[in-house]
Amino acid sequence: MHRLVRFELGKIWRKRSFFLSACVLLVLNVFLLWYTNLSDDETPELYSYKTFQAEIDGMTESEKAAFISDLKETIDGICFAQEILSMQSLSGEMGTALAEQSMQAHPGKFEKYYDLYKSGNYLKLTNSLNQETALINELYAEWKKVVEYDKYLKSVQENRTILSNISIFGTQNEDTFSSRNIDKSADDYASLSDDNIRWMPSKALTHSMESSHTDILLILSAFLFIGNLIFEEKEKKLFYITRSTRYGIVQNISAKIISLLINCMAMALLLYTTNIVFFEQTVGFGDITANIQSVAPYMESNLSISILEYILLSIFTKGCALFAIGVILTALCILADNILLPYITGILLCGISYVLYLVIPAVSTGSMYKYINLIGILKTENIYGAYLNFNVFEYPVSRLSLSWIVIVMLAVIGILACVLFFMHGENFELKIKRTHIHLPFKPHSCLLRHESHKIIITNRAAIIILIFGLLISYRILSQDYYPSMQEQYYKDIMMQLEGELTDEKEALIISEKTRYDEAFANIEEINQMVSQRELSEDAGEALKSKWYTVTAFYPSFERVLLQYERICEKGGSFIYDTGYLYLFDTRNQDFLIDLLLLTLCVILAFSNVVPMEYQCGSWSLLGATMHGKRKIILRKALVCVMAAALLSIIPFVCRIISISSVYPIHGLDFSVHDIPYCQVFPLPISVSAFILLLMLSQAVSVMAVTLAVLGISYWRKNNVQTIFFAILILAIPLVLELLGFSFAGWFSIYPFYSWTTNL
Repeated sequence: MHRLVRFELGKIWRKRSFFLSACVLLVLNVFLLWYTNLSDDETPELYSYKTFQAEIDGMTESEKAAFISDLKETIDGICFAQEILSMQSLSGEMGTALAEQSMQAHPGKFEKYYDLYKSGNYLKLTNSLNQETALINELYAEWKKVVEYDKYLKSVQENRTILSNISIFGTQNEDTFSSRNIDKSADDYASLSDDNIRWMPSKALTHSMESSHTDILLILSAFLFIGNLIFEEKEKKLFYITRSTRYGIVQNISAKIISLLINCMAMALLLYTTNIVFFEQTVGFGDITANIQSVAPYMESNLSISILEYILLSIFTKGCALFAIGVILTALCILADNILLPYITGILLCGISYVLYLVIPAVSTGSMYKYINLIGILKTENIYGAYLNFNVFEYPVSRLSLSWIVIVMLAVIGILACVLFFMHGENFELKIKRTHIHLPFKPHSCLLRHESHKIIITNRAAIIILIFGLLISYRILSQDYYPSMQEQYYKDIMMQLEGELTDEKEALIISEKTRYDEAFANIEEINQMVSQRELSEDAGEALKSKWYTVTAFYPSFERVLLQYERICEKGGSFIYDTGYLYLFDTRNQDFLIDLLLLTLCVILAFSNVVPMEYQCGSWSLLGATMHGKRKIILRKALVCVMAAALLSIIPFVCRIISISSVYPIHGLDFSVHDIPYCQVFPLPISVSAFILLLMLSQAVSVMAVTLAVLGISYWRKNNVQTIFFAILILAIPLVLELLGFSFAGWFSIYPFYSWTTNL
């Protein structure tokens, strides 16, 4: 039997197509790990977590407590100092008064952290105050939760005593699900203690084992293996031969089932080991021999297992769940005579599971259907890292037990179905159904059309462009913008002023300015009365509070005054410019990620354009044709450049749609100099012409990247080598720029692509 299993595995694993497909899944998994963990203004870089992990390695729990508490106290003090300075920077007396109130509420705090704030030496883990604050608050909240684990265990036991004394849980209701669930919960937690609790950040473990895209790739790997396991032999009609060999029917199908099990386990181990290695290098793990409850998100687990045991159990469970579904899919493949039917069924099964997991609330009577399905079981953090009992005929059954019951039940049903269908089935070959559509054939001699079909359709560039187009579009369109109250005020007044200056608009500005001047004058008058002891400080603050509400929006009005003064001096029009600031990437800094994704798309889509002719030895023949090699290469370059230009428009159009939904983009026919940020731009053009110039420059940048990829492919004449060198030359500098090596961007097309950020 073991030889037959080795044969079944070898004939698939040794196939070049399967090996390359597995490599693609692996590379795609790593790419998505990186892409889904990119930082922004509020999200720290991964290396920040690694820096913190390196700091606490070797510390005792008391030392960790002192260290994280000190970080929390310091960052709170720094934020307080920044808040005070921001208040003091406001025009008029309002800021000064608010700052004094805050300092009186926290005496000595500002003085303690002012020098440290001004020096900038408070950044220990990240490169910005926002990221530092977000990271320390996250880590402190996790530590606070884990350090109180002993209290959590005591509360579980106390709940049984307290709740059992409530009348609803009296003797008349001893046999209800609620009373049984209380007793079971207390019993399940009774053996736990905080002896082996050693707190560590959760980032590495949770992001390694809770990756949804890794689960999807794992399912795809099963689909790929099953297709090769069954359909290849059906296509070649080999089952008629193998069923009559001395190994017979049972051993034949048993070897296929065992090979499927081994493949599911191997792929689960490979993909999730990749995740662990990725986060070990970028984030870092703590002591994996500590109890799973050392990680804050898994503190509710009732299992006495270590972090290492949790990882092994999770991978094993994912492999078993995948096998249970895979063996059912295998049975369908044996039964079906059409290659599409099993895959459609599998996709529907996964889709229904995902919808159930997404739609059903976690706390509801139907929560069992949320978790006891393929997607729910693959999320092993719920099985081993949390605690939940389901109501099964008024008896509490744990999610862990029920999940394994379902896995075993599906596996047994699938195995029996495979054996039954293989023994008594009749569909041991594929019936290829062809639909003949008679279309008139129109011969043509257009070389451009011919090369377009070869590159876009035959070379499957269209699929890659579609995938990256959807990825880029989703990333941009899913971004959320949250205008502040001051921004809303600025937007409202600019919508009224938009256009050329008129007497009515000037009157509006003057009246608004008069309102602010009056507020500041009244505040100053009240301050003088307080200083002359005509009013008490409390009475003065009460009177000034009315005027503070007026002057709170003055910083936004200063932006209006800036445009008004420019128009009075040089002419022009009022324009609401916030949307344009986001569009020109002066606030979000998204151009770099867009260019990196576009570069990867171009590399994968067009790396085989020139090598495809060398692989089949066509250049010797094509070089002797009327058009010759030179014209063919020019047509190839033209097709690729046109496709790249169209691709480059996608992020720009999506950004306009996303931004304009929150910040209106008006005044396209105004002068670009009407936008305060663009006053230094040397050309006297309209806003629409400026936007077209930006779009054109980004299209030219992507076209230049495309020509570089084609040049590398002509140089190497090999698809794999082209991808390698293109990523090394074109993509790596952008990645280094993302990682903080600002000099690397100058070795790429990025400065030209994002020239609007440097006006």
